[in-house]
Amino acid sequence: MTVILAPTVKINRGKPRIWLEGQRLARGAFVAGVTYNVTFKNGEVTLKACKDGKRKVSSYLNKPIIDLNNKEVGEWFPIGTKLRAVVRKGRIVIRRLASAYKALKRDRDLIRKLQSGEPLDVVSMFHGGGLMSRSIHDGLAMAGIKSRVMLAAEIDGRYMDASLRANADLFDGNSVLVNAPVQDVEFDKVPTCSLMEIGLPCTGMSKAGRSKRKLSSAEAHPDAGALFFTALEWMKKFQPAAAIIECTTELLTSPSLSVIRSVLLNWHYDLFETSLNGCEMGALENRNRAVIVAMSHDLAESGAFDLGDIKPLRIKEAKLSDVLETKADNDDCWEIKTYLEDKEAEDIAAGKGFRRQLYDGSEDHINTVTRSYAKIRSTDPHIRNTNPEMARYTRLLTPAEHAAVKAAPKGWIEACAVADSVAHEILGQSVVYPMFLAVGAAIGHNLKTLAERLPSEADLTVSANDEFTQQALAV
Repeated sequence: MTVILAPTVKINRGKPRIWLEGQRLARGAFVAGVTYNVTFKNGEVTLKACKDGKRKVSSYLNKPIIDLNNKEVGEWFPIGTKLRAVVRKGRIVIRRLASAYKALKRDRDLIRKLQSGEPLDVVSMFHGGGLMSRSIHDGLAMAGIKSRVMLAAEIDGRYMDASLRANADLFDGNSVLVNAPVQDVEFDKVPTCSLMEIGLPCTGMSKAGRSKRKLSSAEAHPDAGALFFTALEWMKKFQPAAAIIECTTELLTSPSLSVIRSVLLNWHYDLFETSLNGCEMGALENRNRAVIVAMSHDLAESGAFDLGDIKPLRIKEAKLSDVLETKADNDDCWEIKTYLEDKEAEDIAAGKGFRRQLYDGSEDHINTVTRSYAKIRSTDPHIRNTNPEMARYTRLLTPAEHAAVKAAPKGWIEACAVADSVAHEILGQSVVYPMFLAVGAAIGHNLKTLAERLPSEADLTVSANDEFTQQALAV
């Protein structure tokens, strides 16, 4: 019979200790009085029952006990290390959990690439039109770090095609494109990646999304509620040294994030959580976003990231009119939206707080422009004609203007080469470009600095000796 135990290295009387007890040990023939020897090799501690062994199994209340309580244990494993002990007949093998080996390998792979100048491999989940990929790639480039999209996953083929046109330089001949629901994709064996970017769908997380479907929580959304779980599954597969998670600010107080925190901490990641505002980061769109950076624990401990390093890299335009196109009064874009006027009047009469958002260009910001902007809804931002004789005439932002309020690179949305309605969909669910440009730059500068000060062998071990390192690199 095989028994698997999960001891943790603790401290007893000032010395590190591994404690195993119970009839479970007897299943492996480790009963009271049995002698055994202890050896350490290739990151493993092996206890082998044998005649005249140097150690003896003790007991208490008829329970076999193995107590390894000496300085040697500390040389093998640091205090607090979670272990796996496999008990078989006459033998117990103790080693670190697989997650510890994987953490060391992903750290070393990243540092090796940084020091050699190789491009970092990026996995992009919920890729959309790729504006988040674009911004992070450009931010890393500001720190002198190359990157490539190793894999991009997006359910909408129109968005994927648009990204391939607008972000052609992010892909190469070895890039993998997944145009399918991510929850339906299963991987057998995949290479590790350097970074992951995860733009969690906000359809269930936002207040509007929950209200529309009368959801008790974001997790109750039938399509998007469990996608955070799929994102965690992908992180476990691809083992990124760092991951950037983006969503609406409701994520920060959601049960989803509680699960994400718990799981990633167990996988040896440190989490850095904040909310950023589009205007404060250099764009006209007043969009707030939750930003979570999960950094591999030992990289984080070594100074690979600091939230304080996310700083604006762009100065916002003074007024909305600075990015608006000039439209003649007789242009077909100007229309009287009688149904929107009537809807607003009905809401006012009913005591509801919904109002039209009308802008004339004198404002220093614009509120969030959403994915369904082309549907011309009552609460979306519209541009109002400033001619007093045409005061009731309004229009939508053009795709170029929509891109401009998000401070996307000039010409980027045009390069997507899609219909206006699709352009608004892509932009409406995209990030504010300078926000994630700053995130990418902050991560890049910190990683670059770390890689430059480390020796070429990237000695980032968690109190690891050479045998442990070799074992980890073989994972």
